[in-house]
Amino acid sequence: MNEFQIHNLWPVPVYKSEIPVREKWKVLIKGLEYERTHVNNSDISKDRFLLNSMPELKKEIEQHCENYVRRYLTVKDKIKFYLLNSWCNIHGPGEFSQIHCHGNSILSGVYYPIMPENSGDISFHKAWHNIINKTIMLEFEEHNNMTAEKYQVDIKEGDIILFPSHLDHSVQENNSNENRFSIAFNFFVKGVFGKEEYKLEIK
Repeated sequence: MNEFQIHNLWPVPVYKSEIPVREKWKVLIKGLEYERTHVNNSDISKDRFLLNSMPELKKEIEQHCENYVRRYLTVKDKIKFYLLNSWCNIHGPGEFSQIHCHGNSILSGVYYPIMPENSGDISFHKAWHNIINKTIMLEFEEHNNMTAEKYQVDIKEGDIILFPSHLDHSVQENNSNENRFSIAFNFFVKGVFGKEEYKLEIK
């Protein structure tokens, strides 16, 4: 049989790196005021602009966003990304996060300042047909980043994840005996996009 070549078109890039956790960040998030989420599967900080009170962490997250959008996505410098909002989630033992995406934002991310062992990794879910339409559900010998309906990213304390906001994701059940804390955040953009009749300016 002749050799063949595969072109993997239009992948969805998920960025992963690490920011070493500082003890004062743990103290701060443990001392926040929280309320129950409307879906009743976790607690969320009442402060929805949390990173404004954590300037050192905010700066590092912004630097990772710049790394993601400039070095990998090669977005032009004239487009500015800015932090829109941020909050802390608590998942207690047995709690999880349902499949969801983040509306009204361009990029989203999560930072993990307190991550007990077996407290649940993040999974991403495919909501489009990159191979065969679901009219016929093909079975595959191997589940990988091309064939899987769900792709799990293993997380440890100090990890940061960035991804397009429209990408469906969930958090597995917390199987530890401790609370799991995660800081979620969204980015939006401003600048001039396109030209002539297609020009758009967001200030």
